[in-house]
Amino acid sequence: MRFVDLLDERLRHCVKVLDLPELATGTLQLLARIDLDAEFASSLQERDPHRRSGVLSWAALLSDFLETDGDVADLEGTLEALEGWGLVQVVGQDPRDPVVPGPAPLRLSFAGRACMGLAPGRRKSFDVPEQPLPWEILHTASQERAFVEVRKIDPDAAQRSILISGDERPSHVAGQVATELCLRGIAAIDAYAATEKGAGLLNDLLKQTAGARGRRMLCLPDPGMVRMAAVRSGATLRWLEPEVEARRDKSILDAEVSRLLGATGLNDGRLIGVPDSTLAVPRRVQTKWEDLIVPQKIQWELRQVLIHARYRLGETHQQPGRGKGYRLLLSGLPGTGKSMCAEALATTLDRPIVKLDLSSVLSKWLGETEKLLAQVFDVAEAARAVLVLDEAEALLRQRDSGGGGGGLGALSTGVAYLLTRLDRYTGVLVATTNRSRDLDEAFFRRFDDFIVLPIPDATTRKVLWLGQLGEDSAVDVDFVSRQFALSGGLIQGAAIRAKAWAEGLERPLDTPLLLASLARELDKNDRSTLEVLVEPYRTEVRSLLDGLESSTP
Repeated sequence: MRFVDLLDERLRHCVKVLDLPELATGTLQLLARIDLDAEFASSLQERDPHRRSGVLSWAALLSDFLETDGDVADLEGTLEALEGWGLVQVVGQDPRDPVVPGPAPLRLSFAGRACMGLAPGRRKSFDVPEQPLPWEILHTASQERAFVEVRKIDPDAAQRSILISGDERPSHVAGQVATELCLRGIAAIDAYAATEKGAGLLNDLLKQTAGARGRRMLCLPDPGMVRMAAVRSGATLRWLEPEVEARRDKSILDAEVSRLLGATGLNDGRLIGVPDSTLAVPRRVQTKWEDLIVPQKIQWELRQVLIHARYRLGETHQQPGRGKGYRLLLSGLPGTGKSMCAEALATTLDRPIVKLDLSSVLSKWLGETEKLLAQVFDVAEAARAVLVLDEAEALLRQRDSGGGGGGLGALSTGVAYLLTRLDRYTGVLVATTNRSRDLDEAFFRRFDDFIVLPIPDATTRKVLWLGQLGEDSAVDVDFVSRQFALSGGLIQGAAIRAKAWAEGLERPLDTPLLLASLARELDKNDRSTLEVLVEPYRTEVRSLLDGLESSTP
């Protein structure tokens, strides 16, 4: 293929990919001829009273165009499109351009030369869409999460992503996008380093490059600065849910990036560093509905909860007044499975979970607690997460129940805010408490469902014990299930400790060892340990508790 034929093929490809006006072909050919034909360039210089070399005078272009009875508006629109894509530079338009006399000079930019084949650039084969595509704005707090998404779409685009800080010229960034589109059919911009003044750059970019027959992705943490520009240009916004591995400083470290890095043999500490605390981080849990081991009556109530939640969220019927959110209050002694129920609900609804850490939002400063609570609610709502308020009695306590001390006293000033925020929260909220009587009545009435999780009955306790110890255990599971009214949390703690003791003391895991472990668990939870000293295991259990066992760890 001859060079001129290659130029012609790439020029027409460029005009198609960038969806340029028809006049763009002739205009670009004319500008390219200045670079290729010295005699033609010399003749243009002679027609320019200011004798400027290597450029096309607007007056010369317009004069020739008017001789063909062309519409000036069409030519001006074409040049606006070419300049917007950064292919043509209208000298003097940018405030940083040198001041030159006479009618505006026009010339090809490097991006224009690259797209036309006048500069090196390897073009890969790709199918050009029949219709222009809008910008895709991918926003998430995690830069790593945005990188992973672009990498899934096109690994080459992720590797060649265009980094901007906000100090660049819009035409320069647009030219980079045009080059990527013409050579590879896809372009990605990483705007995580953009400063506040970068908002102007991004808005200009979306406006000037609104239409092209190629996929264009803009990745940034906050879409607020470009929302109106997105509306004007027809762009689409998509929030990416972070798959959080950990946080460090202000960065969210993505689990997928850590997995990819882990292929090199680095350990977790080397991959993610030391995690920092944060107010709220949406995360996925794997607790399934089937994992809940509760009495049959509670199973039925939880099933009704799920049906009610889906209805209120608008997932079953799109009726007026639906989609307003769902609020569930779970009450029960510690270890009865309240948090597990919240996680199972999140998994079943296919939503992440956000846990509110009360200590992170309490503040003695007026108005600060409400501000911090607002951040947590906003994050949970944006992530479509299940927001879990553990130990809700401390957060939603009765307003006349006193409460000295800076933290809780300050929190009580946010009661009015919480009432309002609960009313307009559009997601799923699960509050857990073991002191439901302490809840403020105004808060209590705002929950859509209230379930009390009781201490498991003997049948349920047997299932829990067998789940922890296994079917082949030497423990008299029927006896311990019938004898001791325990929550699931106490059963799990006692079973794990007993298995650890059995391994460390090199002795069988039998009933006396389990009862001794249970005594430690009861003592830890401020309950009497005397109830485990039952016949026929009293003497052996006492020996294990008092250190009279001959085996030593």
